[in-house]
Amino acid sequence: MLPDTVKPGKSLLEADSYGLNLVRWMQQCELMKHYYQADRVFVLQKTDTGFEIIVSAADAHMRFVPGKHFDDDSALLQQMISSDTEGLNLDLTQTEVGALPKEFNDALCLLSRPVAWPDGSEFGCLCVVNAHANEIQHVSPMMLEPFQILLQQDLALLCQNHRIEALSMRDPTTGMLNQYGFIMMAPRQLNLGRRFGAHCGIIFFELCYEESLDADTKQKGHRELSRLLVSTLRAADMAALYDDNKFVLLVFVDLERDLKHIVHRVQKQFALSPLPMTLDASSQFFAPDSTAKLAPMLDEALAGLNSVKTAQQ
Repeated sequence: MLPDTVKPGKSLLEADSYGLNLVRWMQQCELMKHYYQADRVFVLQKTDTGFEIIVSAADAHMRFVPGKHFDDDSALLQQMISSDTEGLNLDLTQTEVGALPKEFNDALCLLSRPVAWPDGSEFGCLCVVNAHANEIQHVSPMMLEPFQILLQQDLALLCQNHRIEALSMRDPTTGMLNQYGFIMMAPRQLNLGRRFGAHCGIIFFELCYEESLDADTKQKGHRELSRLLVSTLRAADMAALYDDNKFVLLVFVDLERDLKHIVHRVQKQFALSPLPMTLDASSQFFAPDSTAKLAPMLDEALAGLNSVKTAQQ
């Protein structure tokens, strides 16, 4: 299976492509173009909206440039992507007029090899198009195999990097971001919110329980609180497990009192749980014109939590 963070229907030009070297793909396209003395060489990806060119060799006519989109009802492109591993060698002069995308109107022949994701599902294909002669009709598409293997190895590496990223940035018990993941991702979200004039707040929740409590019950408390937080937050908000028993939230609100409403709602819902633990909280409000960085904001909110605990003692 592919990692949850890899969306096969999303273009690689838009997705988080950790460690993916598209420049190398482009160089391989240029190499294939020179070898086959072809007019166009490109890598095509099947997406949720159709087919998209990810990289290509230089194209004087600009018909097959990266980002070029084709509709998903093209029988030719679907045939190229769904072909056997050995690929296709097609004489396009025998194709009926109108059966091909207009960009292929002057093409005489075509070579292609399908490319698969690591789980075997269709990624797309690599394609060599010639418009000036029929020479490549007699050249085996097997010469595309090294490039095909390179593409599939890079896609496997991409998926592996996503898995490593998920393991290093997420807590395995709750599936939430861990402290490292929060510190890495929250500044971008914070800056984006400020750019649109949004008020924000930092909220800390701390699970309080007896030290003698068994590990299984502690994990149940973590999962219960993480479930409440995820169901409470909106799309722009972020939540993370900050340490062993503290959770941190970055939320965007209209008014400072909204932070208290969030805290009260979470505490009220958590109190309904039969688990032998309570929930402390602390929050800090920050206006859009605040220039505070994330680290000082976290320190202020955390200090508030500590002061609450001191006052209770």
